Amino acid sequence: MAQIDWETLAGRVENAPSLLRLWDALEDYAQACRDVGCTEAECGLDLRRLPTYGGEWTGEYLFPIRDDGITIRSHDETHMLLDRERAEPRYVVVPRSAYNL
Repeated sequence: MAQIDWETLAGRVENAPSLLRLWDALEDYAQACRDVGCTEAECGLDLRRLPTYGGEWTGEYLFPIRDDGITIRSHDETHMLLDRERAEPRYVVVPRSAYNL
Protein backbone atom coordinates (compact mmCIF):
# COMPACT_ATOMS: atom_id res chain seq x y z
CA MET A 1 0.00 0.00 0.00
CA ALA A 2 1.35 3.43 -0.95
CA GLN A 3 2.25 6.00 1.68
CA ILE A 4 -0.36 8.76 1.99
CA ASP A 5 1.00 12.28 1.58
CA TRP A 6 -1.28 14.07 4.07
CA GLU A 7 0.45 17.41 3.58
CA THR A 8 -0.22 17.39 -0.16
CA LEU A 9 -3.84 16.28 0.30
CA ALA A 10 -4.46 18.97 2.94
CA GLY A 11 -2.79 21.57 0.72
CA ARG A 12 -5.15 20.75 -2.13
CA VAL A 13 -8.09 21.34 0.23
CA GLU A 14 -6.72 24.52 1.80
CA ASN A 15 -5.66 26.04 -1.55
CA ALA A 16 -8.58 24.99 -3.74
CA PRO A 17 -9.32 27.81 -6.21
CA SER A 18 -13.10 27.28 -6.28
CA LEU A 19 -15.93 25.61 -4.39
CA LEU A 20 -16.08 22.73 -6.87
CA ARG A 21 -12.32 22.15 -6.64
CA LEU A 22 -12.62 22.26 -2.84
CA TRP A 23 -15.33 19.60 -3.03
CA ASP A 24 -13.10 17.39 -5.20
CA ALA A 25 -10.09 17.83 -2.92
CA LEU A 26 -12.18 17.20 0.20
CA GLU A 27 -13.56 13.98 -1.31
CA ASP A 28 -10.00 12.79 -2.03
CA TYR A 29 -8.95 13.62 1.54
CA ALA A 30 -12.01 11.88 2.98
CA GLN A 31 -11.33 8.76 0.90
CA ALA A 32 -7.74 8.62 2.13
CA CYS A 33 -9.05 8.89 5.69
CA ARG A 34 -11.51 6.05 5.12
CA ASP A 35 -8.69 3.96 3.65
CA VAL A 36 -6.73 4.19 6.91
CA GLY A 37 -9.75 4.15 9.24
CA CYS A 38 -9.72 7.67 10.65
CA THR A 39 -11.90 10.74 10.46
CA GLU A 40 -10.83 13.90 8.66
CA ALA A 41 -10.12 15.56 12.02
CA GLU A 42 -8.08 12.58 13.24
CA CYS A 43 -6.04 12.76 10.02
CA GLY A 44 -5.33 16.45 10.65
CA LEU A 45 -7.87 18.45 8.60
CA ASP A 46 -9.84 21.15 10.43
CA LEU A 47 -13.23 21.22 8.70
CA ARG A 48 -14.03 24.47 10.52
CA ARG A 49 -11.33 26.31 8.56
CA LEU A 50 -12.18 25.51 4.93
CA PRO A 51 -11.85 28.36 2.44
CA THR A 52 -14.91 30.25 1.17
CA TYR A 53 -15.43 31.83 -2.24
CA GLY A 54 -17.51 34.97 -1.96
CA GLY A 55 -21.11 35.86 -1.70
CA GLU A 56 -22.75 37.73 1.10
CA TRP A 57 -23.08 35.79 4.31
CA THR A 58 -24.51 36.96 7.58
CA GLY A 59 -23.23 35.47 10.79
CA GLU A 60 -21.21 32.33 11.26
CA TYR A 61 -21.36 29.95 8.32
CA LEU A 62 -20.21 26.85 10.15
CA PHE A 63 -23.46 25.87 11.70
CA PRO A 64 -25.84 22.94 11.60
CA ILE A 65 -28.80 23.90 9.47
CA ARG A 66 -31.00 21.10 10.72
CA ASP A 67 -30.98 18.60 13.57
CA ASP A 68 -29.93 15.75 11.27
CA GLY A 69 -26.19 16.46 11.22
CA ILE A 70 -26.02 18.69 8.13
CA THR A 71 -23.43 21.47 8.44
CA ILE A 72 -22.41 24.17 5.98
CA ARG A 73 -18.63 23.91 5.48
CA SER A 74 -18.04 26.42 2.66
CA HIS A 75 -19.87 28.53 0.07
CA ASP A 76 -19.60 30.72 -2.97
CA GLU A 77 -22.07 33.28 -4.32
CA THR A 78 -24.63 30.69 -5.41
CA HIS A 79 -23.84 27.34 -3.75
CA MET A 80 -22.92 25.74 -0.43
CA LEU A 81 -20.76 22.76 0.44
CA LEU A 82 -22.66 20.67 2.96
CA ASP A 83 -21.29 18.07 5.32
CA ARG A 84 -23.99 15.43 5.75
CA GLU A 85 -22.30 13.60 8.57
CA ARG A 86 -24.80 10.75 8.69
CA ALA A 87 -25.44 10.30 4.96
CA GLU A 88 -23.69 9.14 1.81
CA PRO A 89 -22.27 10.86 -0.03
CA ARG A 90 -21.12 12.84 2.97
CA TYR A 91 -20.11 16.03 1.12
CA VAL A 92 -22.47 17.62 -1.43
CA VAL A 93 -22.74 20.96 -3.20
CA VAL A 94 -26.25 22.42 -3.33
CA PRO A 95 -27.73 25.76 -4.43
CA ARG A 96 -28.13 28.25 -1.58
CA SER A 97 -31.76 28.54 -2.60
CA ALA A 98 -32.31 24.97 -1.39
CA TYR A 99 -32.12 26.33 2.17
CA ASN A 100 -33.27 29.90 1.51
CA LEU A 101 -29.79 31.29 2.22
